[in-house]
Amino acid sequence: MQDPTTLFTLEPAGRDLLAGGFDGAAPLRGLGMLAVFGGHLNAGHLAEQVRDTLVDSLEHKLLASFDADQLIDYRARRPQITFDGERFRDYQSPHLQLRLVSDSLGRPFLLLSGPEPDYQWERFVSSVLFLVEKLDVKLVALVDAVPMPVPHTRPLGVTAHGNRDELVAGLSTWSPQARMVSGVSQLLEMRLDEAGHGTTGYTLHVPHYLAEAAYPQAAVSALEYVGAALGLMLPTDELRERGREVDRELDRQTGASHEVTTMVEGLEKNFDQNSPGAGRSLLVGPDEEVPDAEELGAAVEEYLQSQPRHAQEVGRDGVSEAPDDQPGDEPDGRPDEADADPEG
Repeated sequence: MQDPTTLFTLEPAGRDLLAGGFDGAAPLRGLGMLAVFGGHLNAGHLAEQVRDTLVDSLEHKLLASFDADQLIDYRARRPQITFDGERFRDYQSPHLQLRLVSDSLGRPFLLLSGPEPDYQWERFVSSVLFLVEKLDVKLVALVDAVPMPVPHTRPLGVTAHGNRDELVAGLSTWSPQARMVSGVSQLLEMRLDEAGHGTTGYTLHVPHYLAEAAYPQAAVSALEYVGAALGLMLPTDELRERGREVDRELDRQTGASHEVTTMVEGLEKNFDQNSPGAGRSLLVGPDEEVPDAEELGAAVEEYLQSQPRHAQEVGRDGVSEAPDDQPGDEPDGRPDEADADPEG
């Protein structure tokens, strides 16, 4: 295998972070990482929606860029380019990148996102493990989505996996034992586990008839699971609103077609007969009841206040020292760079 560390290029912020932090601050260590890849098991355009929501809504710094020319089959997933009538411009090359992101309360985490590599999987995974070890990542959360014969009128199911029992046990609504076609996400989770790193993964069940369209409900669920697992507050308001629009359109189309209505009713009947019911929530203990909205809000606030704030927070110009409980800590919600990085 070629040297995996030559597969990515550290950006200035990444070099600063690995060398000793920003502006003399102590380096960030022990963060959580979210990994999401487009391509395999990306039903409902999950990866693009998760990445775009986080990058467009939260403060972030680009740490590392992977060499797409070595990893991507351009003829299988051709990038787009614009022709303005006279010249070609605006070539949209694929980007596989690692970012340092701040959640809605200024808590930093790592985001690894982009198209799933076509080539050199083991080398790519080794390069990710190198970064995980160098940054002493505490937990890697992976999300993807699979098309399933389930109706959109029922709660979104999930298959939870990983080596952190408290983040996996009791969550799955369907957990088969099967030989399956692998993606790089599954290989990465396995190699992380073998190396003794904490991993948790959430595979959302998207209605098969919606797998090729953007399905915001899957992205909302993914961000909720990751937020609970990594102790982050991640934005979902815009996704929820788009999800309501999708629901209204689905209701309209279902009501206008007897064939569609019959199909959905058949899926509902099968779901109701075979569903084990909702899994437990990551927000409550095994013997507790799910709280109502007011109790949940108070519990989240109490939890966040009880956690020690990290010594550094992501800012517009990097990561700087930030004292606890100071007004104005929260980001303004605007990204610090114009970012258009298609999944290929």
